[in-house]
Amino acid sequence: MVLLGGCSSGGESGGSGGAVQGVVAAGVPRAANDAAGGAPVPSGKAASGSAGTTALIESQALIRTADLQVAVKPGTVGTQAGRAEDIALGAGGSVFGDDRTSGRAASASLTLKVPPDSLDGVLDRLAALGTEQSRNVSTQDVTQQVADVGSRVQSARDSIARLRTLYDHATKVSDVIAIEGELATRESDLESLEAQQRSLTAQTSMATIRLGLTTATPPPAPPHRTTHPHGIAGAFVTGWHGFTSAAAWLARALATALPFLVVLLLLAGGGLLLWRRRPTPVPPPAPAPDPT
Repeated sequence: MVLLGGCSSGGESGGSGGAVQGVVAAGVPRAANDAAGGAPVPSGKAASGSAGTTALIESQALIRTADLQVAVKPGTVGTQAGRAEDIALGAGGSVFGDDRTSGRAASASLTLKVPPDSLDGVLDRLAALGTEQSRNVSTQDVTQQVADVGSRVQSARDSIARLRTLYDHATKVSDVIAIEGELATRESDLESLEAQQRSLTAQTSMATIRLGLTTATPPPAPPHRTTHPHGIAGAFVTGWHGFTSAAAWLARALATALPFLVVLLLLAGGGLLLWRRRPTPVPPPAPAPDPT
């Protein structure tokens, strides 16, 4: 009633500036001042603001995030990425990001959101998709920040409500214009605070998992080592291996030279046949003996 009375008499004592300043002096803090912690809370709302802050602090607000790297069998990255998404959805979460590459070194990068209470169980199930390479889980306590932003939002709403009451009872154009400007400023501040509140709510209501799937590299085969017994048996085995190696080498050499030997034999046989079929020269007749 005091505020309304002051607004009604504004035309006589202070004009539009007096009306708005009277509201601020009576305990209506600007949202910007609330954010800086420099304006007092109205006495009429002090009890309710304290109770709201206490209620927010009693409910702990945590931001949980996890980074997990898993190596899977070659050719199964796409299949395992699909299974990872099914695991998150089955736990009541959602898929926020999916980036995959194909090829011999295929990989996948997933961003999953799951309820905070099921984070550890989901991580264990995701690690079972292959061979776990690394895991990093972090928790950030934002309880005080959530309570502080909630208190500022409530104070800003109360301030706007009182300004609107003054606006409804304003009788001078100058008062209306001044209150409208103040309302626009405080409503803008309230929207910024409400955006912070929504962001904190989204971060604390769901945990974030950044999952990386890579193609596992098969281990190199161990070198083959042949052990031989010692003594006479070892010498016999060594000699036998030498004999078989020499025989194998000789067989390979004969197999390599065999085509050439066949050709040479054919040429030699043809030449011999031609030699035998050549015409035999006739010897000249012997001279007649001299009768004398």
